[in-house]
Amino acid sequence: MKIFRRFAIMFFAGLSLIFSACSEDDVDTSYSVIKDSQTPMNELDRWLLDNYVEPYNIELRYRWEDNETSMDYILVPPKYQNAIRMARILKYICFDSFDEVTGSSAFIRAHFPKHVDLVGNPGWNSNGGWMSEGSYTLGSSEGGYKINLWYVNHLGDVLYENYVPTDSVIRSREELNKVYFHTIIHEFGHVFHQKVPYSTEFNQISGTEYLGGMWTTAFVSETDPQIYALGFVTAYSSYSADEDFAEIFSTYVCSTEDEFQAILDKAGTKGRNAIDAKLSFVKAYFSENWNLDIDALRNAVQEREANLDNVNFDTLK
Repeated sequence: MKIFRRFAIMFFAGLSLIFSACSEDDVDTSYSVIKDSQTPMNELDRWLLDNYVEPYNIELRYRWEDNETSMDYILVPPKYQNAIRMARILKYICFDSFDEVTGSSAFIRAHFPKHVDLVGNPGWNSNGGWMSEGSYTLGSSEGGYKINLWYVNHLGDVLYENYVPTDSVIRSREELNKVYFHTIIHEFGHVFHQKVPYSTEFNQISGTEYLGGMWTTAFVSETDPQIYALGFVTAYSSYSADEDFAEIFSTYVCSTEDEFQAILDKAGTKGRNAIDAKLSFVKAYFSENWNLDIDALRNAVQEREANLDNVNFDTLK
């Protein structure tokens, strides 16, 4: 207690000196004591200004800002070279495809989230069921104004098959869709129905079969045939109608005709009828509300993905 009293006396004496000094001196309010650090623009910054900010009014952030990332995971920033790759390939596969189908950059400028934040690694989860074997978070969206893309450093990795190197991630459309573009198109799909809600008729197609949080334990794997038999294109589709809507949109756009047909073939009659009904609903929704032909969009995306070997994503030239 004596230590506390001595500290308290010194503390309040110090405060009295501070206040007396403040009363005698005028405070200069013409400038802020908090100054932003000015980082000189590099080649990527200038490229983003020309290819993201000016045509789309979109900011892609690759420099680390911890207050922009989730505190629930241990995360790292993307490597500079992988940030270049992500910036180039996002524009090539996503933005350029929408521009082609809609006729200009106005559609992406009006609807795509204004902030894209890049994170180097995935966020490892600890879930029940088959997901406890090592699932990870690849991205998220925040209120339709921001998309977080994680695992960007994977773009620099080599793919292996039976421990033999096969190809780089940047040239594999399957890996790019699995890790990035399925997530990007999924999150973009949420933006649309948040602006213009879809009819409740969509909810009724699967009705009481949505599982909520139980979706992680209801299936034995992410390719469990029961997923398709219930009328879902992915396990996560079974979480809720909103996720089902976004997964139908994303899975269809990111799949070739043969890949989507393979899902239908696994679904059986009941499951196939449900998936077909949902897909018809989603196609009509985008056509009627956004004047967007998702068949044409899928063709544009698949054409670019088939051309990956002919584009150098390592340079900004």
